[in-house]
Amino acid sequence: MSRSLKHRIRDAEAQLLNRQRKIDTRSATLIRDIRLQITAPSTLLLAGGIGFIIGELTKRQDLKCRDTTDKPVAAETSPLKTALSLMGSMRTLYTALLPLAWIIKSYHQPGETKSRE
Repeated sequence: MSRSLKHRIRDAEAQLLNRQRKIDTRSATLIRDIRLQITAPSTLLLAGGIGFIIGELTKRQDLKCRDTTDKPVAAETSPLKTALSLMGSMRTLYTALLPLAWIIKSYHQPGETKSRE
């Protein structure tokens, strides 16, 4: 009975050692693959593009040097900020006019000949 217990313990230790070796091998392979993917040109290009967009969105608008009349010169805005501002304005206008369009549509039902007074 003690012999079979010793045999089971040795088998368990051997399995554990084998699994640890496999984990070491797999983790080394995984690290190598991650390094290759991170340094791939497409990944670097994507990261650079995302960084540029975030930089453009979060760039502070500094005032230009003041004139001799102490009037601040307006800071230039980037085309991206202008486009985002325009899209925000269009969205605001759309949400403001949509309920009005629904009200007008409800008063002018199709097939209605008389106007409401």
